[in-house]
Amino acid sequence: MWIGRAFAVNRKNPDERRRDEEHDAADRANAASAGPPLERAEQAEPLTGKAATQERILVAATELFLARGYENTTIAQVAERAEVSRATVFWHFSDKESLFRECFSRICEPFRVSLARDFSGLPPEKRLREQVELYQSFVSEHRADVDGFIRWAMEHTSFRDWLIRVLLDLHQRFGGALTETIAEIVPAHYDPHAIAMGILVMLDGNLLLSYFDSSSRTAEQRQTSVHAVIEMIPRRDSGRF
Repeated sequence: MWIGRAFAVNRKNPDERRRDEEHDAADRANAASAGPPLERAEQAEPLTGKAATQERILVAATELFLARGYENTTIAQVAERAEVSRATVFWHFSDKESLFRECFSRICEPFRVSLARDFSGLPPEKRLREQVELYQSFVSEHRADVDGFIRWAMEHTSFRDWLIRVLLDLHQRFGGALTETIAEIVPAHYDPHAIAMGILVMLDGNLLLSYFDSSSRTAEQRQTSVHAVIEMIPRRDSGRF
């Protein structure tokens, strides 16, 4: 069929072909002015109708679950914050547990996106630094979400196993990425997984200690210590970059 269309185009007279070329040029110019595909997606029309209502409910519920916890958040409070009726909340989500699970899944999405970042094009040494920085910067930028994860896992017995399973899965995936990088750095007789888990334990410990001492000076000292230990990792050669 595409051959037939090609013959049809070739039969057009010069004026018709010129008009087509002008239209194509205009289309290309419009596409260029709209920016790359991701930017164009960001410029898409805002949500409307049911999708907009569901989004308001999820935003309101997430804020309340993070601030008040699961047990202390009611559907009535979510409805009031989202400016909808309780019936509307139940129409979109069958019960509070379903709403909570959807909120948790949305909060986890930035974690999953960060883990999906491709560092494979970087030299191993630089990749390791980028991965460690990713952990530290993510915890800093999403501190409220991290706090919520920890509180939910400790407080909500009905969800504890499920929450911990999801969090440990994300944790292990990051550890696996570290292991792959360190395997390219250390001599063959060293265990890259053990070293990666050691680094991850340090990062986790740094996060835990930040709850007891959040001063910027101490945080900088702990971060310096993490990088010092990373420098002590055995290298298979002297090249670092």
